[in-house]
Amino acid sequence: MNNKTIPGTNVTEINVNKNSKGSTTRNNNPDNNISETQFDKKLLQAMKVPVSDDLYNKLMLRQTFASHQQKKRKSRIHLALAASVAIIASLTVHYLHFSSSYTTLGDYALAHVYHEQDAFSNNDTNRVSLTSLNKKMATFNGNVSQSLGELISADYCRFGGIKSLHLVYKGLTDNVTVFIVSKEEHLAFTANFSDNTLQGESLGFANANVIIIADKNESLSQWQRNINSNITWSI
Repeated sequence: MNNKTIPGTNVTEINVNKNSKGSTTRNNNPDNNISETQFDKKLLQAMKVPVSDDLYNKLMLRQTFASHQQKKRKSRIHLALAASVAIIASLTVHYLHFSSSYTTLGDYALAHVYHEQDAFSNNDTNRVSLTSLNKKMATFNGNVSQSLGELISADYCRFGGIKSLHLVYKGLTDNVTVFIVSKEEHLAFTANFSDNTLQGESLGFANANVIIIADKNESLSQWQRNINSNITWSI
């Protein structure tokens, strides 16, 4: 671009140079070039963020932890589902085994004793006090005035779907089992029953049935007399 003053006037004529293609030619300011160069350098420096040498290891470790936590959550869910299925299956088998196969008190009592025979031993040293026994007997409105013998275990159980009290006494040669069972109609009352190993007797009271099971070395009549003499029932 060339500037010149028109003679005899104060008007300055401005000539704009064009290149061969007709575009306008602009003179660059050197100061602008320096400023832009400095800006580019600062921008590059700002983009150069220092990276620690162990960044890769940290990222991999974090990913490993996240994956491990996810696997643990899935594992807990699978274990919970498996446990639920196992419990349901066990209850179903127990119900089918002890409910549908037996229709009398005697048959069910024998099956129950055989099912739990490994849980108790005639040599067990554990003893249950008369006070503890009567706390459980109160559920059936019963009370034991004097001990019937050396009581090894006293706990609630399900007897053919009926709430009952399962007592295990020390016997002459093996355990003597006594069931205190609430009155129910779906299991027929049987006064006497036995198989090749065990013998049993059922006593009917107003509030509950009492079932005695022992091996054939025991005198069930003696146990019957002790129960009749020492257990009282409230209405």
